[in-house]
Amino acid sequence: MDFVMLTKYSGNLPIISPIFSLLVNIMGMIMDFIFRATSAVGIENIGLCIILFTLVTRILMFPLSYSQAKSQKMMGSLQPEIKAIQKKYQGKNDNQSLTMQQAEIQAVYQKYGVSMTGGCTQLLIQMPIIFALYRVILNIPAYVSSVKIPFQNIVDAIGGAGAVGAVDAFAHSTEELTKLLTTSRIGGGIIDTSDKIIDFLYHLNPAQWEEFKSAFAGASEIISANYLHIEKMNNFLGINLASSPSSYGLLNIRAWIIPVLAGLSQFAATKLMSSSQKQTLEGNDQMSQTMQSMNLMMPLMSVVFCFSFASGIGVYWIASSVLMGVQQYFLNKHFDKINVDDLVKQNIEKANKKRAKKGQPPIDEKTAEMNFKKMQEKQALLDERQAKKVEKAQQSIARSDEYYELDSIANRAKMVEQFNNKKKNKNN
Repeated sequence: MDFVMLTKYSGNLPIISPIFSLLVNIMGMIMDFIFRATSAVGIENIGLCIILFTLVTRILMFPLSYSQAKSQKMMGSLQPEIKAIQKKYQGKNDNQSLTMQQAEIQAVYQKYGVSMTGGCTQLLIQMPIIFALYRVILNIPAYVSSVKIPFQNIVDAIGGAGAVGAVDAFAHSTEELTKLLTTSRIGGGIIDTSDKIIDFLYHLNPAQWEEFKSAFAGASEIISANYLHIEKMNNFLGINLASSPSSYGLLNIRAWIIPVLAGLSQFAATKLMSSSQKQTLEGNDQMSQTMQSMNLMMPLMSVVFCFSFASGIGVYWIASSVLMGVQQYFLNKHFDKINVDDLVKQNIEKANKKRAKKGQPPIDEKTAEMNFKKMQEKQALLDERQAKKVEKAQQSIARSDEYYELDSIANRAKMVEQFNNKKKNKNN
């Protein structure tokens, strides 16, 4: 038996920071609450719990999604001015031109009340949340106490934490088990060895559960009773959510249900996302081609990842893509009805609040527009001065070429004569 796959997803990420640990535990508590709520109405299913969990997290992250959609709307409006500036400085790589280009682009952002780093900030906020979501779904019993109960019953039946040696013998892989038992869960504190065995058991597939039951014949009745509960919780569309679709084999149609649905839902979601960025991409062939490539690559990557990861991740991926697509559809409709000028006023008001906190004077749309025009006038003056310098230099070169024309012996003799005359006049 190859037990590498059993610990492939049970090894935990290192604790990056107390904030990330807190996020993971909060996500675990939310999922535990959902599981208890569905259990109260007679439905104990991790698949349904993951879908509802995804819905709740999408609702909680909606302000970020709204802000991101708003930024995309604004980017589409200011993009023509940005492209005009980039075209103006095309081919100019000197420091002065690069500095002026950056300053003019910054002035455009200021005019629209948009931050140049706004999109990055939203992404940075979302990334830890997304990682926390994945951490919980990868190892549900570690963070959802309601799901942990039947696993704990099995661990207690085989001898609790003292069963490590027996589990080691069952696994036939001391190296893999050692890796499992020495990797801490995220969340801090001392981790009980029995918790590590639970992490190990969660990733057993149905066939391996039968082998486990045979290996611990003395506790087979308790294992069977609790495994029925575990199987019921983990069964979704006939698929065990703790196992990867790849464990069913390439030719098993059931193995491809979740990966294919993940790819299709991702494709639909990226299409809706790209439609909101259509105005931003117009005239930028390179960026447009990159987006088209990503629209194809992301769904394909979803299929590959969801075929290799535990099926629970695939269910989350599908639910997340569907909800993101629905959300993006309504956001697109919403922002299509909103006038850009109204958004600009809102953005400037928001920017002024931040400026006030920093002790900076407020700026309105007219002031920003005036600053932008002054900058353009200043650049035009600099361009005019530079043009005069170039013209003067060209005239000087032309006179020099005329003076030092050396294409014949006569011209060279003439040059020597002129030089001697100048020297003679100087001495006199």
